Amino acid sequence: MRVALSLVRLVAPDERYREQWEADVVGARELGMSPLSVAFGAVRAAVVMPSKGAVVVGPLGIALKHAGTSRGRVLAVAVVSALMLLGGIVLLFA
Repeated sequence: MRVALSLVRLVAPDERYREQWEADVVGARELGMSPLSVAFGAVRAAVVMPSKGAVVVGPLGIALKHAGTSRGRVLAVAVVSALMLLGGIVLLFA
């Protein structure tokens, strides 16, 4: 369990997540789960969590920033951004 707690402390993005994930690791045995597998789940969650300081670059980045909205809107943002990027490249070589 010490290894699992150390792993959670290492990857937690902030204090709030660290406390929650530590409690999950400690309580895992009560539910018949391995504390190490819960810690690896926290690592996976930390990897896929969006960073608050991330810089959005390109059409895909802009679309992913709006991923909480409907798919149609995300697709529209991605297509418009890609067309603007393509237009800029064409103008660069014209």
